[in-house]
Amino acid sequence: FGDQEDSGDDEPPSPSHWAFRSIFRPPPPSVNRAVWTRNPIDAFILARLESAGLKPSPPADRRTLIRRSSLILLGLPPTPKEVEAFVADPEPNAYEKLVDRFLASPRYGERLARHWLDVIRFAETYGFEPNKPRDNAWPFRDYVIEVFNADRPYDEFFRDQLAGAAFGAPRGTGHLVAG
Repeated sequence: FGDQEDSGDDEPPSPSHWAFRSIFRPPPPSVNRAVWTRNPIDAFILARLESAGLKPSPPADRRTLIRRSSLILLGLPPTPKEVEAFVADPEPNAYEKLVDRFLASPRYGERLARHWLDVIRFAETYGFEPNKPRDNAWPFRDYVIEVFNADRPYDEFFRDQLAGAAFGAPRGTGHLVAG
């Protein structure tokens, strides 16, 4: 990881290893075009762009913003009615309201759950030649969607994957016992 290569020996990492350092909030770097930044994260992005001799792109128009946000957060394009409503919204916090609405949508959890389910190779059929359905696979899929929609902490979600029934989340271990 990071700055250390795997030497192949079994020596523990030194206390200066990044994993043993205390978490801290670094000060934002100074940048030439500070007017572009709206928050500290922007300063880090702009510093990297400036170090590469690049400039930030111009701000996206509202049609582009809603399309990008909808595709990224929901996995679906916005409807024409949603686009027109957002473009016509005069409120200065219209974009923040849009993102909040997308994050509150059940489609958000479905979008994120899809990535997790792909990683663990979840399927609702057994695959291969017979490819018979797994009749009781859906409760685990729905559980994962609910976890993402509820914004549960990752450590709890992962613990439920390993020992769900012991912690009151019997559907959390559904995929492990299905195989």
